[in-house]
Amino acid sequence: MVAIMAGTTDTQRLIGDLAREGVVVSVDHAAGTARVAFADELTTGDIPWLASRAGSTRTWSPPAIGEQVMVLAPEADTARGVIIGSLSSDAHPHPANDASSVAEYEDGARIGYDPATHALTAILPGGATVRIDAAGGLSFKGNLTVDGDIKSTGTITAETDVVGAGKSLKDHMHLGVQPGGGLSGKPQ
Repeated sequence: MVAIMAGTTDTQRLIGDLAREGVVVSVDHAAGTARVAFADELTTGDIPWLASRAGSTRTWSPPAIGEQVMVLAPEADTARGVIIGSLSSDAHPHPANDASSVAEYEDGARIGYDPATHALTAILPGGATVRIDAAGGLSFKGNLTVDGDIKSTGTITAETDVVGAGKSLKDHMHLGVQPGGGLSGKPQ
Protein backbone atom coordinates (compact mmCIF):
# COMPACT_ATOMS: atom_id res chain seq x y z
CA MET A 1 0.00 0.00 0.00
CA VAL A 2 2.85 2.41 0.80
CA ALA A 3 4.46 1.75 -2.61
CA ILE A 4 1.22 2.62 -4.39
CA MET A 5 0.89 5.89 -2.44
CA ALA A 6 4.49 6.87 -3.27
CA GLY A 7 3.86 6.10 -6.94
CA THR A 8 0.76 8.31 -6.93
CA THR A 9 2.69 11.12 -5.25
CA ASP A 10 5.51 10.84 -7.79
CA THR A 11 2.99 10.91 -10.64
CA GLN A 12 1.30 14.01 -9.21
CA ARG A 13 4.67 15.72 -8.73
CA LEU A 14 5.69 14.88 -12.31
CA ILE A 15 2.42 16.23 -13.67
CA GLY A 16 2.88 19.37 -11.57
CA ASP A 17 6.41 19.81 -12.94
CA LEU A 18 5.36 19.57 -16.62
CA ALA A 19 4.67 23.31 -16.78
CA ARG A 20 6.42 25.69 -14.41
CA GLU A 21 6.72 29.44 -13.93
CA GLY A 22 10.20 30.88 -13.68
CA VAL A 23 12.35 33.93 -14.37
CA VAL A 24 14.87 34.26 -17.20
CA VAL A 25 18.39 34.57 -15.74
CA SER A 26 20.48 34.51 -18.95
CA VAL A 27 19.96 34.67 -22.71
CA ASP A 28 22.24 33.38 -25.47
CA HIS A 29 21.05 35.25 -28.57
CA ALA A 30 23.42 33.43 -30.94
CA ALA A 31 22.15 30.02 -29.84
CA GLY A 32 18.53 31.10 -29.39
CA THR A 33 18.41 29.76 -25.84
CA ALA A 34 17.88 31.01 -22.31
CA ARG A 35 18.22 29.75 -18.73
CA VAL A 36 15.27 29.94 -16.36
CA ALA A 37 15.33 29.91 -12.54
CA PHE A 38 12.38 28.45 -10.64
CA ALA A 39 11.23 29.28 -7.09
CA ASP A 40 12.69 26.01 -5.75
CA GLU A 41 16.19 27.23 -6.73
CA LEU A 42 16.37 24.88 -9.73
CA THR A 43 17.79 26.57 -12.85
CA THR A 44 17.44 25.03 -16.29
CA GLY A 45 20.27 24.56 -18.71
CA ASP A 46 20.12 26.41 -22.04
CA ILE A 47 16.61 25.82 -23.42
CA PRO A 48 14.93 27.31 -26.52
CA TRP A 49 12.00 29.69 -26.49
CA LEU A 50 8.90 29.19 -28.59
CA ALA A 51 8.72 31.33 -31.74
CA SER A 52 5.41 32.32 -33.30
CA ARG A 53 6.83 31.36 -36.72
CA ALA A 54 9.94 29.33 -37.60
CA GLY A 55 9.50 28.15 -41.22
CA SER A 56 9.79 30.15 -44.44
CA THR A 57 8.35 33.05 -42.43
CA ARG A 58 10.31 33.58 -39.21
CA THR A 59 9.93 35.82 -36.19
CA TRP A 60 12.52 36.76 -33.58
CA SER A 61 11.60 38.07 -30.15
CA PRO A 62 14.00 36.77 -27.48
CA PRO A 63 13.06 36.89 -23.81
CA ALA A 64 14.83 39.36 -21.52
CA ILE A 65 16.66 38.77 -18.27
CA GLY A 66 14.17 39.21 -15.44
CA GLU A 67 11.18 38.27 -17.63
CA GLN A 68 8.68 35.88 -16.04
CA VAL A 69 8.05 32.89 -18.34
CA MET A 70 6.25 29.56 -18.50
CA VAL A 71 8.39 26.48 -19.23
CA LEU A 72 6.94 23.25 -20.61
CA ALA A 73 9.15 20.31 -19.64
CA PRO A 74 8.16 16.97 -21.25
CA GLU A 75 8.13 14.22 -18.58
CA ALA A 76 9.20 16.98 -16.12
CA ASP A 77 12.70 16.93 -17.69
CA THR A 78 13.88 20.58 -17.67
CA ALA A 79 16.80 19.63 -19.95
CA ARG A 80 14.14 19.13 -22.67
CA GLY A 81 12.18 22.20 -21.60
CA VAL A 82 10.89 24.93 -23.88
CA ILE A 83 9.90 28.47 -22.90
CA ILE A 84 6.33 28.59 -24.20
CA GLY A 85 5.38 32.15 -23.30
CA SER A 86 5.76 35.12 -21.03
CA LEU A 87 3.67 36.33 -18.12
CA SER A 88 3.16 39.95 -17.11
CA SER A 89 4.46 40.80 -13.66
CA ASP A 90 4.83 43.78 -11.34
CA ALA A 91 8.30 44.36 -12.82
CA HIS A 92 6.98 44.07 -16.39
CA PRO A 93 3.25 44.96 -16.51
CA HIS A 94 0.99 44.82 -19.60
CA PRO A 95 1.88 47.63 -22.08
CA ALA A 96 -1.85 48.40 -22.60
CA ASN A 97 -5.21 47.82 -20.92
CA ASP A 98 -7.62 47.95 -23.84
CA ALA A 99 -8.32 46.08 -27.13
CA SER A 100 -5.25 47.49 -28.88
CA SER A 101 -2.21 45.50 -29.99
CA VAL A 102 1.07 46.94 -28.71
CA ALA A 103 4.75 46.04 -28.88
CA GLU A 104 6.81 47.99 -26.37
CA TYR A 105 10.61 47.81 -26.43
CA GLU A 106 13.32 48.21 -23.80
CA ASP A 107 14.31 51.70 -25.03
CA GLY A 108 10.70 52.98 -24.82
CA ALA A 109 9.74 52.53 -28.48
CA ARG A 110 6.07 51.57 -28.96
CA ILE A 111 4.40 50.24 -32.07
CA GLY A 112 0.70 49.58 -31.91
CA TYR A 113 -2.71 49.54 -33.47
CA ASP A 114 -5.92 50.63 -31.74
CA PRO A 115 -9.01 49.26 -33.52
CA ALA A 116 -11.29 51.57 -31.50
CA THR A 117 -9.68 54.72 -32.94
CA HIS A 118 -8.35 53.12 -36.16
CA ALA A 119 -4.90 54.48 -35.31
CA LEU A 120 -1.57 52.87 -36.19
CA THR A 121 1.26 54.40 -34.16
CA ALA A 122 5.02 54.11 -34.03
CA ILE A 123 6.47 56.20 -31.22
CA LEU A 124 10.26 56.10 -31.11
CA PRO A 125 12.68 57.52 -28.53
CA GLY A 126 14.94 60.50 -29.24
CA GLY A 127 17.70 59.73 -31.74
CA ALA A 128 15.81 56.78 -33.24
CA THR A 129 15.66 56.33 -37.02
CA VAL A 130 13.28 54.63 -39.46
CA ARG A 131 14.44 52.94 -42.63
CA ILE A 132 12.22 51.56 -45.36
CA ASP A 133 13.82 50.02 -48.45
CA ALA A 134 11.26 49.47 -51.20
CA ALA A 135 12.79 49.18 -54.67
CA GLY A 136 9.28 49.02 -56.14
CA GLY A 137 8.30 52.35 -54.56
CA LEU A 138 6.52 53.66 -51.51
CA SER A 139 2.96 54.93 -51.70
CA PHE A 140 0.93 56.98 -49.22
CA LYS A 141 -2.77 57.67 -49.68
CA GLY A 142 -4.12 60.57 -47.65
CA ASN A 143 -2.80 63.88 -46.43
CA LEU A 144 0.76 63.90 -45.12
CA THR A 145 2.03 66.26 -42.44
CA VAL A 146 5.75 66.48 -41.73
CA ASP A 147 6.99 68.31 -38.64
CA GLY A 148 10.59 68.85 -39.75
CA ASP A 149 12.72 69.32 -42.84
CA ILE A 150 12.42 67.25 -46.00
CA LYS A 151 15.46 66.35 -48.08
CA SER A 152 15.38 64.56 -51.42
CA THR A 153 18.22 63.22 -53.56
CA GLY A 154 15.85 63.03 -56.53
CA THR A 155 13.26 65.17 -58.28
CA ILE A 156 10.17 66.25 -56.38
CA THR A 157 7.13 66.34 -58.65
CA ALA A 158 3.71 67.79 -57.81
CA GLU A 159 0.71 67.21 -60.06
CA THR A 160 -1.08 70.39 -58.97
CA ASP A 161 1.05 73.00 -57.18
CA VAL A 162 3.76 73.61 -54.61
CA VAL A 163 3.17 76.40 -52.10
CA GLY A 164 5.99 77.85 -50.01
CA ALA A 165 5.41 80.62 -47.42
CA GLY A 166 2.03 81.24 -49.02
CA LYS A 167 3.44 81.65 -52.55
CA SER A 168 2.18 79.36 -55.31
CA LEU A 169 4.89 77.96 -57.56
CA LYS A 170 2.62 77.82 -60.61
CA ASP A 171 0.49 80.96 -60.07
CA HIS A 172 2.76 83.51 -58.42
CA MET A 173 3.66 86.81 -60.04
CA HIS A 174 7.02 88.63 -60.11
CA LEU A 175 7.46 92.35 -59.60
CA GLY A 176 9.75 94.53 -61.68
CA VAL A 177 9.84 92.31 -64.77
CA GLN A 178 11.30 94.14 -67.79
CA PRO A 179 12.07 92.85 -71.25
CA GLY A 180 15.72 91.90 -71.79
CA GLY A 181 18.32 90.30 -69.53
CA GLY A 182 17.22 91.83 -66.17
CA LEU A 183 16.27 89.79 -63.10
CA SER A 184 12.75 89.88 -61.72
CA GLY A 185 11.87 90.83 -58.19
CA LYS A 186 10.64 88.47 -55.50
CA PRO A 187 7.29 86.73 -56.12
CA GLN A 188 4.14 88.45 -54.90
